[in-house]
Amino acid sequence: MAIKPFLVFLFCCLSASVNAQSWDFITWHKFSASGELIKDLKLSVEQQVRLNENSTGLDETFTEVGLGYVLPKGFDISAAYRLAWDQNDDRSLSATHRYNTDLSYSKKIWKFGAKLRARFQYRPSDAYFNERLKPDDSPVFFRFKLGFYYRKLKKWTPGIEFETFVRMEDPNNLGAKKFRYRVFLDYDLPKRQELGLFYMIQTDNFGKTPEFASIIGLNYSYEWKRPKKKKKKKDK
Repeated sequence: MAIKPFLVFLFCCLSASVNAQSWDFITWHKFSASGELIKDLKLSVEQQVRLNENSTGLDETFTEVGLGYVLPKGFDISAAYRLAWDQNDDRSLSATHRYNTDLSYSKKIWKFGAKLRARFQYRPSDAYFNERLKPDDSPVFFRFKLGFYYRKLKKWTPGIEFETFVRMEDPNNLGAKKFRYRVFLDYDLPKRQELGLFYMIQTDNFGKTPEFASIIGLNYSYEWKRPKKKKKKKDK
C-alpha cells in the first residue's frame, strides 16, 4: 500500500526532531469548524494552542474567525481576524490582534492535487490595540504557500507544503524572513470530520544567525452542511 512509505518517512522525521532538538519539543494543537452560510460563502472558526518547553509551557493560544467566498475556476478569496494571547518572559499573557486576506487557487492533476495561497497579513502596532509586539516582529507580511497532496488513498491524504514570509514593513530589512517546510497526513472520519498529523521545520532569519525550530502538530476539523430549504407544498 502506498501509504506505508509515507508513514515511515513521517516517523523518521519525528524521530529526528526529538533526537536533534530534545531541548525543546514544540507542539501545536488545532480545532477548527467550517461550513457554508449561503451558497459559496463559508464561515470558519479555529482555536489553537501552541506549546513549547517540551510541550509543558504555553507559547501562544488564539481564536480566529474567517469568511471565504468561492470564485470560478478553482479560485477563492477569504479574510480572517485573530485574537491571540502570547506568553511573556514573566509568564504573563499579552493580547495581540491580526488581520489577513487570502487569495487561493487549487487544481486537481491526475491522482494529485495542488494548492497555491497568497496571504497579506497585518498586525497593528502598540497604538492600535496590541499590548506588545516582539522586538524584531513586523506588522506587515506577504506570505506564499504551495502544497501538493495525493488524492487516491481512500481515507488517507498525504502531502507536502512550503511557505515563505516576505517582510514588507521595514524598508531597510525587506525580503523573505521565515520559511516553513511541512509534511502532513490527514485521515477522513465519519460525518465530515478529519484528523491530521504534521511535522514542520521553521526557520527565522530576523537576526544574523538563522533560528531553526521543529514542530509537531495535531489537527481536528469538522465541516457542517448548509441546511436545505424545505420545499413548499402546493395547495391542492
